[in-house]
Amino acid sequence: MSHSVEITENTFFSIFSDAVLLYELASSETDKYTQNTLAKSSILSVNYALEAAANSFITSIEITSKLKSNIDKFSTLDKFELVLQWHKDKSLPRGERETQIIQKLIDQRNELVHPKVKTVQQDVVTALGDESIAYYHKALQDNSNEKCKVTKMSLDPSQYSAEDALIAIKSLVNFLNKYIESWWEIDVESSAILLMKSWTGSVQASPIMYQKHELEIVLRHNKNLNIRFVGLYGILEQFT
Repeated sequence: MSHSVEITENTFFSIFSDAVLLYELASSETDKYTQNTLAKSSILSVNYALEAAANSFITSIEITSKLKSNIDKFSTLDKFELVLQWHKDKSLPRGERETQIIQKLIDQRNELVHPKVKTVQQDVVTALGDESIAYYHKALQDNSNEKCKVTKMSLDPSQYSAEDALIAIKSLVNFLNKYIESWWEIDVESSAILLMKSWTGSVQASPIMYQKHELEIVLRHNKNLNIRFVGLYGILEQFT
């Protein structure tokens, strides 16, 4: 029997699982430069997932299409704050560690996707090379892997590693856990409706829809991530 159902598309979990998979690939990669590429892609995906979450939460607010177009121009954290002000009449706790880390993560993302040409002063030592290379140049002091004091991630994207990608993923999870549990104070069923793909096809089963491979990717690492902003366990039974 065929019938028509309504499906609400939401890409948050798909993007989030991409970030986790890219971290997984980076952590198993021995080549430094390949690992860096995978780690950068994972960190960018974390930021995309963060923006997707903010836009998903905005759908809980009843606003006109004209106003929505203006809200679309808000910064990511301003969107999260608007949702809290609408539902709880309170501001986003910008001084909380979870929020400060997310702000730094966004700043680092902006530097990565909007690179600027800059000139730095560097002291180097030059030595004669071999037959294939005439000279070798080495910095006397290498600050390329300096860490951010807030995120503990490398400040230089060219030095990102699997460890940096994991920090970014954990930062997103910690922020959303705190946002859902402590600041907004909604249950995981309500947050899942906002963050996940859903459908109207069954009145008895859960309306939440998952891609099996995406769920498996995230669950492989959830002991380390401790996701509480949505419920994940027991869902794989639906695929058996």
